[in-house]
Amino acid sequence: MKLSSFLLLNWLLFAWNTNDVAPKEILITGKVNVATIKEVSYTIPQRGIFHWGLKATSPVDAQGNFQIKIPCEQTSVVAVGGVDQTHKVLILSPGDRVTLSLGAEKDEDFFEAKGPNEEGQKLFQALPNPGFVQVAARKYFKDTVISEIKAKIAVEKAKDLKPFSALLKAQKITPAFYELVKADRDCYYATMQAQLVWVKLVRTDPDKIKSFSPAYQSWFAETFKEYPINNKSLIRSFWWQEYAETYLDVSIFLAKDFDPKQLEERYKNETAHTFKMKEAPSLFNGEFLEYFQFSYLYSACLQKDYEKELIALFDQFKQQYPQSPFTQYLQPLVDPIVEYHQAQAAGFSDQYHFVENYANLNSLEEALKPFKGKKLYIDVWATWCGPCKAEFAHKVELKKLLAEKGYDILYISIDEPERDEAWKGMIKFYKLEGNHLRTNKDFTNDLVKIFDQGGNLSIPWYLIVNEEGKIVNAKAKRPSNLKGLEGQL
Repeated sequence: MKLSSFLLLNWLLFAWNTNDVAPKEILITGKVNVATIKEVSYTIPQRGIFHWGLKATSPVDAQGNFQIKIPCEQTSVVAVGGVDQTHKVLILSPGDRVTLSLGAEKDEDFFEAKGPNEEGQKLFQALPNPGFVQVAARKYFKDTVISEIKAKIAVEKAKDLKPFSALLKAQKITPAFYELVKADRDCYYATMQAQLVWVKLVRTDPDKIKSFSPAYQSWFAETFKEYPINNKSLIRSFWWQEYAETYLDVSIFLAKDFDPKQLEERYKNETAHTFKMKEAPSLFNGEFLEYFQFSYLYSACLQKDYEKELIALFDQFKQQYPQSPFTQYLQPLVDPIVEYHQAQAAGFSDQYHFVENYANLNSLEEALKPFKGKKLYIDVWATWCGPCKAEFAHKVELKKLLAEKGYDILYISIDEPERDEAWKGMIKFYKLEGNHLRTNKDFTNDLVKIFDQGGNLSIPWYLIVNEEGKIVNAKAKRPSNLKGLEGQL
């Protein structure tokens, strides 16, 4: 082959390879160096909006390679990572090609991105990322002079943005990349200011809310005037959800007709979500209202409290936004709530046993008396504990193992008395066959002493008890670690 023909062929191949990204698409290819990572998870921006719940997965082949194509119409935040890894955030634009390296044999959180705005990506991933802005705001909780707090926050923000400004000036990042970084920092620090007002507000005596600090009220108003909640730049930051929810909560508390007793009643009667969703249209409009309602419902459903009102609110959302791209991400969270309430119609079979007079038992020793002569595996949990409920996914394998080893199971709930109905409802929903009891205050305090961690009790918590009612292992393995548990039984 002539050299000119060879060069032409290679040029054509290069041109083909660089044009396989659609103008409104992001292409991410990469390599995973950890055998346990079988899938890569990533977020899909909707209208340029980021949310942790807008997720999809891509398989990793036998050689560790993966490829992701993400529809994208404007520069957006995207999170990528192995399914069980900490995800990293990138700022990507339509047409971008990015190469990722995920994991290393000694460090599963290893992450390297090659492609456009490479230096900016590293800086962006290194920015403060506390999970919730309120966590980062704690350092200002004891400060009392608003002007000094604002000055400190301004210094923080300037420090964050300075290296990005230098990269922009050196043309190492695009203007679109810088603009989104700036919007992200605007939203992050606006949220911090709003959270400081919120924390001050919730620490105020409910009877004195009406006379809440005028200075803090002014600061709240100034913050949302400078950084409007209905802003197309701010909504693209992944901090916008916390910003919006803080805005709603503070607005409700500062309303002239606010009544803390009514708010308490709404939570008891499971109408608090409905109330907030009715208040939202007075603060948000258009796409901002749609996204807020989605993000609010997503967070509420994710708590797995199976509140019935969420079903009706989801139905309203679908009617209000029949073409919403967010519905597909809410549906899988609402379906279990529907199933939960369908399960409540059924009674308890003989496979469920409630310890007699459980409400009057004041210690574990008392509770174990009816089980003398039996070996027990004890699961201490609560209806509000997400990790506890996640372990129920292994109940079938657990039941088989316990039967083989000659053990019964005792589920001990530390829920408050007003959660009695919810407790029994979750037993039905999760099909927790076995023995059950719910503790009173004295019993819970007894468990705290047994747990012996400086007056704290961390759940889920598992114990193994012998035939004499003696604890032989106060830190038994979880059902998800069945092999480890088998070695303890």
